[in-house]
Amino acid sequence: MRKFLIPLMLVASVGASSAALAAPSIAHGSIRSMDSKACTVTLGDKAVYQFAPKCDFSKLKAGEKVAITYTLSGKLKKATAITAA
Repeated sequence: MRKFLIPLMLVASVGASSAALAAPSIAHGSIRSMDSKACTVTLGDKAVYQFAPKCDFSKLKAGEKVAITYTLSGKLKKATAITAA
C-alpha cells in the first residue's frame, strides 16, 4: 500500500502546483502607453501586457487607472481583460 501511496501523492502535488501557476493574476496601475497595432498595454511599472489580436483600446487613455487580468506564458504576460479601476 505504501509503495502505491507515495508516488500517488507526488503526482498529485506536482499537478496541483502546475495548476496554481496557470491561474490568472490581476495587475493594477496607470496606463503608461498603448499600442493598438501590437495589442499591448504598458503600465506605469513598465510591465507590458499582450492582448489578443483585434483588440480595442478606444475607450482607454494614458494615465487612466486600470486592472488587467493576465496569465504568464514564459516571460510573456497574456492579458484577457482590462477594466477601469
